[in-house]
Amino acid sequence: MKIAIVGFQGCGKTTVFKAVTGLQKIEPSKHNLGKVEYPDPRLEKLAEIVKSKKITFEELVFVDEPGFNLSSIKDIEVLMHVIGVFSGRNYAKDVENMKAEFILSDLSIVEKRLPRLEKEIASSPSNEKENEKNTLLKCKMSLDKNQPLKDLKLSEDEERIIAGYQFLSRKPIFTLFNLDDSQVNPPILDDIKAVAEKNNLKSVNLCAKIEAELQELDAGEREEFAKSLGLEKSARQRVIQITREVMKLVTFFTVKSEEAKAWPIPEGAKAIEAAGKIHTDIKKGFIKAEVINYNDFVNCGTFQEAKNKGLLKLEGKEYIVRDGDIIDFKFNV
Repeated sequence: MKIAIVGFQGCGKTTVFKAVTGLQKIEPSKHNLGKVEYPDPRLEKLAEIVKSKKITFEELVFVDEPGFNLSSIKDIEVLMHVIGVFSGRNYAKDVENMKAEFILSDLSIVEKRLPRLEKEIASSPSNEKENEKNTLLKCKMSLDKNQPLKDLKLSEDEERIIAGYQFLSRKPIFTLFNLDDSQVNPPILDDIKAVAEKNNLKSVNLCAKIEAELQELDAGEREEFAKSLGLEKSARQRVIQITREVMKLVTFFTVKSEEAKAWPIPEGAKAIEAAGKIHTDIKKGFIKAEVINYNDFVNCGTFQEAKNKGLLKLEGKEYIVRDGDIIDFKFNV
C-alpha cells in the first residue's frame, strides 16, 4: 500500500517522512520512498504455533515527493495531507486550500478528456464511450460545486469507468497536523479537531521534529524519552492506525510451515477477491476456501483440532472475509 505525503511548502512533510519511516538520510529535492511494516502480534502468534520459518507483515510504502506537484502522484492508495501548525501559518485555510487543489487537479483531467471523448464519439459512436462521457459529466458537476469526488455517489459501472483516472479527490485521505515542539499538548488541539470535523477529515496530531529526533536514538533511549513526553504510541504507529481506518481495511492470514503472511483487503471483500490478492491464478481457479478465525484457531492450537470441533469451515466465492480470518485457498488452474 502506497501513501503519498502532500503539503504546502514549509509544512514539514519531509520531517514527517523521517518521523514515520525512521530514515535519516533524506534528500529534500528528490523522490523519497520509505517502507515500513505493520507488526501484527496475531501473525507472530500464528507463526509460533505453526512454527513458520518466515513471517511477512503487511507493508506500507510512504512517498515523499519534492515540492508541491500533485501531477507526480501516481498509483497511490492514500493521501496524507501534512498541515504545519506553526506561527504565521493559517492551518484552517491550508486544509481548505488543499481540498481546492485536489478538486482543481481532478477538474483539469475531466475538462481535458471530455472534448477528446466528444470527438471519439462523433467518429465512432459506442455505448461505452457515451457511458464514460455521462459519468465524467456527473463528476464535473460535483467538482464545479467544489465537492470532492469521494462525496459523489456512483454506481458500480460508474466506479469502474473512472477507476483508471486516479482522481485525487476520490482517494482516501487524512490530515496530519504537524505541531511545533512547544505544542505537544496545547489548548489549540480542540481547534484543530474542529477544523478536521468541519471538513469531514480523519486526523492525527504529532510533533514531527520531536518524533524524528526520537528515531535517531537507540530503542531503549527512545522508549524512555517517549514516556517522559507522554507519547504512548510512536508517530509510525499512529499513522499506520489512521491509514487503516481511512482505507477501511481488514486483515486475513495465510499460515503455512514455510511462511505466515498478513494480507490487507477492504472491509466487505469476498473470498474470491482475497484469493486474487494473493495471486491471479488462485482467483481464476478458485474452488473453495477453508476458513477459521484467529481466536478459534488459537483456542484449538492445531488445524486438526479445529476441524474436529467443526470450526474449520468450507466457504465459497461469496464469503465475506472477516478481520483475523485464516484462509487456505483450494484452487485448480
